[in-house]
Amino acid sequence: MLWLTWRQHRTQLFVTLGLLAAVGGVLLLSGQAALDAANGNLTSLCRGGGVPCVETDAGLEDLYQKIYPMIAMLPFVPLLAGIFWGAPLLAREYERNTHQLAWTQSVSRGRWLGVKFCVLALCAALAGLLSGRMFDAWLELFPGKARTLAETSYFGAAGIAPVAWWLFAFTLGAAAGVLVRKTLPAIAITVAVFVVASIALLLLRPHYAEPVRSIGADPSAKGGLIVDTGRIAPDGREFRAFDDVPGCPQGRGMTECAEAAGYRDFSVYQPATRFWRFQWTEAGILLAATAVLGGVAVGGTVRRRR
Repeated sequence: MLWLTWRQHRTQLFVTLGLLAAVGGVLLLSGQAALDAANGNLTSLCRGGGVPCVETDAGLEDLYQKIYPMIAMLPFVPLLAGIFWGAPLLAREYERNTHQLAWTQSVSRGRWLGVKFCVLALCAALAGLLSGRMFDAWLELFPGKARTLAETSYFGAAGIAPVAWWLFAFTLGAAAGVLVRKTLPAIAITVAVFVVASIALLLLRPHYAEPVRSIGADPSAKGGLIVDTGRIAPDGREFRAFDDVPGCPQGRGMTECAEAAGYRDFSVYQPATRFWRFQWTEAGILLAATAVLGGVAVGGTVRRRR
């Protein structure tokens, strides 16, 4: 069964590995540029050419912003496991009617599915671990970008969350293939549900824990996930951050005017120190969904007669 699994799925595995290698190559090249900047190659921009100054940090930030469009797409890389591995796993067998031959041999249907599912799930977990570690190493080169909750766009691509996302995508594709028994519709369903799940967790993430509320400047909010901001009037009423302050002009000077009138800024946020807590929370949610989808895929296959 291991040999059969390798023969049937080696192309998908190689394609996925190639795409991961391409992403790694881009990160490696940009990471080398970041190292050059951090080692002082941009210090000539500083007055006097002395120790690294603000221009070096500006160069790192500029480099980060150039690569950011690709970074924002990294959380969707796990879709590769759903599209290339999960969706065709069972849907292709149904389309070609090869399941009627494969499931009537000496190897039982349960063992056939178990070996294939476990091998590909292990590959998905390893791919998620590799991509997450690769991205973490890249983020370490940019001050303030690693282990932060402020950058919600790539939270699912860092830490241990990618492992859960890859497993979720693979199992989602397999379950879709069992339900519709057609490869292309299964792929479409996988993409749609994955995108919906990504948006849902993005909206749910600020509520993984009770947020911290502070009044005035709070250093702990740096790198945190801002849930809400606003102003408190002298009488205790709360206003949104962009609401008009009576007697204060819009634009520049409004903040100073509001402070002089007795208004105080407040913020509600999730501190960056909760990064790993949120990582494990998100991974737990995804693994629970993976278990349900795995039950759908396995149960729908083993119990189905034809």
